[in-house]
Amino acid sequence: MTAALSLMFLLLSCKDKGSADSGGPGDGGADTADSGGPPGCTGTADGTLPAGLTELAWDDGSGVASLVGQGWSIADTSLEDAVVNEWVRFEPEDTVLVRAIQVQLQSLPADPEALVTMALYPDFGHNGFDAWAEGPLWTGTRCAGDLVEGEWATFVLDTPVEVPAGSLIYAGHERQGAGDVAIPFDAASQGDGTCATWDDCHSAMNLPELTSFVSGGYSYSFWKGYSFSLQYDYLVRLQVEVTDHVDEADKVFHEVSEIPAGSRQSWGDYDHDGLDDLYLPGQLLHNEGGGVFADVTAESGISSMGLSSSGGVWGDYDNDGCLDLFVFSESYTTGDALLHSECDGTFTDQTLAAGITDLQTYNDCGDPSRTDTPTAAAAWWDMNGDGLLDLYLADFICWDDYTYYVDQVFTNDGDGSFTDISGTQGLSTTALAGRAASPVDADLDGDVDMLVGNYVLQRNLFYENQGDGTVLERGTSVGLAGKATREGTVNYYAHTIGTAWGDLANDGSWDAVEANLAHPRYFDFSDKSGVFMGNGDGTWTNNAGDWTDPFPDNGMRYQETYSVPTLGDFDSDGVLDMAITAVYDGRPTDLYWGVGDGTFTPGFAESGITTENGWGMSAGDYDNDGDLDLATSGGFFENRGAQGHWLQVHPLGVTSNRAAIGAIVQVQTSDGTVRMRQVQGGTGQGEQDSATLQFGLGASDTVTRITVRFIGGATQEWTGSWKADQRLWASEDGSLESGWAPPAG
Repeated sequence: MTAALSLMFLLLSCKDKGSADSGGPGDGGADTADSGGPPGCTGTADGTLPAGLTELAWDDGSGVASLVGQGWSIADTSLEDAVVNEWVRFEPEDTVLVRAIQVQLQSLPADPEALVTMALYPDFGHNGFDAWAEGPLWTGTRCAGDLVEGEWATFVLDTPVEVPAGSLIYAGHERQGAGDVAIPFDAASQGDGTCATWDDCHSAMNLPELTSFVSGGYSYSFWKGYSFSLQYDYLVRLQVEVTDHVDEADKVFHEVSEIPAGSRQSWGDYDHDGLDDLYLPGQLLHNEGGGVFADVTAESGISSMGLSSSGGVWGDYDNDGCLDLFVFSESYTTGDALLHSECDGTFTDQTLAAGITDLQTYNDCGDPSRTDTPTAAAAWWDMNGDGLLDLYLADFICWDDYTYYVDQVFTNDGDGSFTDISGTQGLSTTALAGRAASPVDADLDGDVDMLVGNYVLQRNLFYENQGDGTVLERGTSVGLAGKATREGTVNYYAHTIGTAWGDLANDGSWDAVEANLAHPRYFDFSDKSGVFMGNGDGTWTNNAGDWTDPFPDNGMRYQETYSVPTLGDFDSDGVLDMAITAVYDGRPTDLYWGVGDGTFTPGFAESGITTENGWGMSAGDYDNDGDLDLATSGGFFENRGAQGHWLQVHPLGVTSNRAAIGAIVQVQTSDGTVRMRQVQGGTGQGEQDSATLQFGLGASDTVTRITVRFIGGATQEWTGSWKADQRLWASEDGSLESGWAPPAG
């Protein structure tokens, strides 16, 4: 919570609530809005409600007060005298049509022919207290002579407004200052009165003309004015018609409560039995089959190492056929660790022997003992194409003084040791707030590039691999850095948290998702989350168009705190979908269905993902049933939704790295459609999806071509006819075998 918000909550809670007005909440149907009012006055919201509607309400009817006579102020601005948007947030669980707003009003005009306005507003940022006042979804009026203070008035919508399940909508009006109509609120404070918890407060005020103030020595600025939650409930209700309801049993994802959750998750079949295991921070889960995981942290030797783990990524750095684990720590005093698999289910700490260290001397973060760089994400990539996996570490921030760290890169020497090449070979020497590392052969030229997401309004980096062991940073020129907004001599970009690659349009080009935290109050210069479509020429274009538009045509809603995107074909229809987490209390994890052109449609109603305040997330088929399940920071979710046909391909490296990290797989169905995936070395914010690549095929039941491009190795292509709904193991030596378990040897 910001200091300004805390100040406002204290201000409100310390003021006299005022005397309760007479005439408490009605039954929601007393006023049918039949206008028999003053001659010559007709409102646009007159009418009679149909029967069978559902009421949405927060107020408890315990009494009423309003801004009138309270004497409240903020930053020397009298709330009673100011222009104030008074509105209430509603969260329908089903898809509904809003048929009417019901409200109690105070300070009605003396002129009975004066028109009183109410409106419905779209959400602005899903923070629970910001609506988009500039573009109401509906506005209606009624004659003042038809309204009675202390009684419920009904504003009937001439055209109902649809609200999809899982969306927010606001009802209220703009009060023009002293003497204007006010909406009263009840006398019961919600929660502890601070509105620190999402569900505590449903009402809010917005002062559109208060765009800046100084408080406690801090200067605050607010685009579209200052908004804050109110710990009392305005007497505003909605009458809605439910048009679509999804039963819990019919939702796509179902939580498996027996499987633990962790802030970051990485899938890897470390014992090579054809079942994906899962690493959570400090915890190794072995897949026992049958949808069951066993905690083997102790018997694997990991628990005895005393690691401070924020996450880890799997990769076979010594090419012995067994997945090793690099564990990173977002800590100032504990280093990262390289854990070598002994190929018997146990691991040994080889960090010192490998020469990997994140000790540094240039930033003590205000304490001489803070000698380690806080690593927020890590990824394996074969930077120089020699068949050996190298490491990229996205190093983050000192929160005490907002200073940053230089990302580290280690190249694999092939003898169990690594060489630190940070800041050389084209890599940046600038200290930035690195938060995501997502490698891919973005331009399909045979070597691996790297997208680095940076926080604190810094530009993102894109390292284009030059094929000779060097890189060229081209984030701005290729369109992936973000959009710069200049203030004085400073360019502001985004608070990027997680990034992901995928071919969203099935056109053979990689597209990127950048999940950005973007506050509504700073929306004019902080980039919101974007989908960057590959143009086929090594450049990318944000398909949101004008990034200052909170309602882009790409189908994504504006969420203030999107954090980590996960791309996967969750319904196996042949098009990549997206699940994306959002941080802060009450913020949901959103599911979007891919359309096939880089745009999405919401899947909020049928999602079933209950994670709120989510961080990491990753996808894998834990029960080998052909669909993608989700491990999230708020729970583990099994996919039980309707599925099309599918094919799984697991590449196996030979002369390239054995884990085939970076390998790109394309499958072509009998209708000529080509779909593309890659084996990840890391994604999101230090997560890792399964190396078994899942291809949804929709109605197609036959694959006619499979192509695998191994980084630093061969390209293999198989043509023929393969039935859908099976797993194939595609080796760099040219063999292609089917079965749930990997081939022998």
